[in-house]
Formats: sequence, structure tokens, C-alpha cells
Amino acid sequence: MSKTLTENFVEQFKLCKVTADETVGIIAELGQKDEYVAAAVAAARQLGASALVLHASSLSSPMLPPYAADGREVAPLLAAAGECDFVVDVTVGGLIHSDVRTRITGNGKRMLFVAEPADVLERLMGDGDLRGQVEIGGNALRNGSKLHVTSTAGTELTADIAGEDLPITHQWGYVDEPGRWDHWPSGFVACFPNDRTAEGRIVLQPGDALIPWQRYVQDTVTIEVEKGFIKSVSGKGSDAHLLNDYFEAWDDSEVWALSHMGWGLLERARWSAFDVYDPRTLYGQELRSTAGNFMWSTGSNRLADRETPAHLDIPMRGCTVEIDGTAVVRDGTLVGE
Repeated sequence: MSKTLTENFVEQFKLCKVTADETVGIIAELGQKDEYVAAAVAAARQLGASALVLHASSLSSPMLPPYAADGREVAPLLAAAGECDFVVDVTVGGLIHSDVRTRITGNGKRMLFVAEPADVLERLMGDGDLRGQVEIGGNALRNGSKLHVTSTAGTELTADIAGEDLPITHQWGYVDEPGRWDHWPSGFVACFPNDRTAEGRIVLQPGDALIPWQRYVQDTVTIEVEKGFIKSVSGKGSDAHLLNDYFEAWDDSEVWALSHMGWGLLERARWSAFDVYDPRTLYGQELRSTAGNFMWSTGSNRLADRETPAHLDIPMRGCTVEIDGTAVVRDGTLVGE
């Protein structure tokens, strides 16, 4: 029998080590995802913690321009969230790439983003085994110097990942350490290659995914990359035209930049999710986390002082991912399986 949303939040909060002496802050948008707010408050109370709900009028990023940032609510939001021990973000678009997230976790607070439907949250709940796999992947990136991605479709991409301070994102779906951010559910590892070092060609194939468009690629698209930026997008079908239209719409050179790169590790995540579910009800975490994918992204990179609301995550199937010549994913399958 499936668990209720509150029961799932209780299990998740236990993974996040919420204790009776803590205060849980819930950041939400007025009139949006009220059932998540109620479940988070109920879960906190069941564990003996107190709960503070912070409703903003709007914090989500737009899908297309025009866009004018409005930061008037950020300062009071940070002041209140800063008094909480554990912050749950249930805003529609999430505060993933925002300064709000960086400043909350920078003060040692734990922060969790929640957006997927209830049954996805339950089915893809993280655990210790997944965490171990993600950490192994992170260590491989940290000890590497060159990321090399290929595919039989023609992808040939390299990026410099050398350096002890290489930013690495470990996502296992819960936050059990001070200063940690995660997204429930998750199961992937990624890094932000040294800025302007990605070079080569990415060839998208039908069945690869475009997030947050929440749909599969329909036809072959060739993307040329120079010095960390997309220089051209070409193809005979509509997808090349649509991608060019999206990038050009922002009139912002930074949307053409490559951002993070990594691979999925969650065996329970299914590539078919966009067809099985109504894709507009999903945030795309299942495709981001599917074991053996290669996922790269465009636009925002707060670690390179590049903030833009335009951001695509693009999980790909059938790629080989190598670090200094050692494969971690071969032809879309995790090495070692």
C-alpha cells in the first residue's frame, strides 16, 4: 500500500536527521503546492520539531523572457530561514541556482528541495547504498583531470576537471550533514568543469531528454562547443530550430554556456517516466537520475558567477563517460554492473 504524502515526508525527514529540538522552515509560494506545505508541517510535528512556513508571493523563474529579477522578498526570507535548522523548499521552480540557496547552506543549514508527485517521491527515496555510489562517483571526479564523453551517434566532448577545488554536486536525495543541499528524489553526481574548457561536439538522439521542457528529443541535433560555450545548433528536424529559438530568446550570451556534467546512478529511476506520467506534473528528477545516463546542462553556474534564469538539463542515453581514460559509464551502462 502506498504511503500518504505526510508518511513519506516523515520518512524523508528521518533520513535528514530532523530532531525534536530543531525548527523546520518551509519556503513556499502563496497558493502553490499547499499539500506539500501541510505534509512538511505535519511531519515536523510528528518528529517533535517546530515548523515555520515562509510564504512568498512569487519566487519562481520564468520559462521564457521577458524577465526582470525582483529580489525584494529575499532579505526577509533569508533572515527568517536563517533561524531554522532545516529548510524545505517547495517553491514551484525551486531555489536551486539562486543566491538564496547558497546563503542558507553557507550558514550551515540543511536545505531540501521537493517538487515531484507523491508516488515518485516514495518510489525513488534515497538510501545509504545510493549515497555510497554517489560518493564514489564524486571521488572519481575529484581525483580526475579530464572528462571525455563519446557516443556512437558522434558525441566527442572533453572538459578540464583538474583541481582540488573542482565544484562537485553529490545528490542522493536527502540532507544529513550541516550545510548540505539536495533534491528529493535524486541519484546522480556532477561537476562544474573549469570554466570555458569544454570543447567538442554533442549529438542528441531521439529519446534523449530536454528538461524543463519535460519531453524527449524527436530528431538528431548536433551541438558544436568551443571554449565552454555552444557555438552552433544544427539539425534537419524541428528540435534544432526550437533549441536555437529558446537560446536566442533570452538575448543573453550566458545562456549558451555549458554548466554541469555528470551521470545518473539511481537504478529505480526509469527513462520512460515522461510517457508514463503526465510530463508537466514532473520536475524531471527521474530522467536526471537514470542509471548510466550522461547529463549536461546549459546556462546558470553560480560557481562561475553566471546567473541566468535560462537553464536546460539534458540527460542522454548510450554515452560513454571516461575520467582520465577510465570509463565510469560505457554505452549507457554503469561500469561494474
